[in-house]
Amino acid sequence: MKLYRRRWLALALFAVVAADWFTKFLVQNHIHLYGQRPVIDGWLWLAHARNPGIAFSFAQGLPEYLRLPLLVAAASIGIAVAARIAQQTRDSLVRLAAVLIMAGALGNLGDRVMNGWVTDFIQVRWFPFIFNVADMAITIGAVMLAVRMIFAAEPPHGPAAPAEG
Repeated sequence: MKLYRRRWLALALFAVVAADWFTKFLVQNHIHLYGQRPVIDGWLWLAHARNPGIAFSFAQGLPEYLRLPLLVAAASIGIAVAARIAQQTRDSLVRLAAVLIMAGALGNLGDRVMNGWVTDFIQVRWFPFIFNVADMAITIGAVMLAVRMIFAAEPPHGPAAPAEG
């Protein structure tokens, strides 16, 4: 991977993590816990919530002494896998997707380590869960990765060998 590409990817990673942490800071300091502020009345709100679990509040019922180490370990493994994908692929779309996933995981990991939970604040009328910038980065990265894998011109390890018969 060329140096200028690495710089752009590092900048993208930094920008997503910074945007995530900055927006969480603003929400924590300007919207009361469980309070809401309309952005587009009836459709989009800033709603301050704490999520001790992971996506869709999964694992929030686990005891704190288990939940935090397990979620930190899972996030660390996900970050390591995404970093390896970003380093090994020649596909720029896959590389960007991996960086988005890494950035989102780092954003939520930092929030979880500092607070013991993740601050969520974006609430959309038609979506039943509240989310944040890091969640959007992870979701966009995962969708990009899935689309790329589904519509790849050839399998990731080159063309398939002819069947012996």
